[in-house]
Amino acid sequence: MKKTISLILLISINFYYSQSNVGVSYQLSTTDSKGELLNYPEIQGSPYLSEGFTPAKAACCNEVLPMRYDTYADQVEYSKDGAVYILAKQEPYTKIIFKDTNTTLQLEKVDKSSESRYFLLLADGKNSLLKKVGSVIEKGSTTTPLNRNPAAYSAKDNKASFKMVNPVYYLKTAQGHIGEIKDKGDVLGLYPDKTDELNTFFKSNKVKFNKEESLIKLVTFINSLT
Repeated sequence: MKKTISLILLISINFYYSQSNVGVSYQLSTTDSKGELLNYPEIQGSPYLSEGFTPAKAACCNEVLPMRYDTYADQVEYSKDGAVYILAKQEPYTKIIFKDTNTTLQLEKVDKSSESRYFLLLADGKNSLLKKVGSVIEKGSTTTPLNRNPAAYSAKDNKASFKMVNPVYYLKTAQGHIGEIKDKGDVLGLYPDKTDELNTFFKSNKVKFNKEESLIKLVTFINSLT
């Protein structure tokens, strides 16, 4: 009987802490990845992939909630009952589908030592194409530029701002390996047994590794081989 009571108490405590840790205020967002407390409205621009909340759901669940993806903190926020929460980066919430934009986020680990991160799923199948997007905060200037009229230089110019960084593309193989792809050598390294077929494809197609349409075509071809 004591063991049963202790187990119920332990579950209750864990549930309480898991609920209290996911809540964030609308104005202040505690970023999981950087451990910072930022007042987003004081920073120019936006870190969100889509500024407003849009209907979305985790593939594991039926409930549709307003969600948005914070590219700076690498976290999904959702709104419920007038409050904003951070979605836990763990099973079973590994795939988030945004209905209006037909966008899918997938939670992946590039390697065993890395933390789980969200990637845009561009092509799915036995082999998948993943796109990592992110943003950084650029600090504003503390001095008036020499070529600017001080009277015309507003306080807004001194404010920090969010800036999107160049996306990085990854291939996830049928065996679950994930590798960054910057050139054909990276692709050949992921599929050493398909060298001849891939080289033929590269000769026939001008694959541009910074163009999504080109990479999607490549992954579609790889899926036809495996």
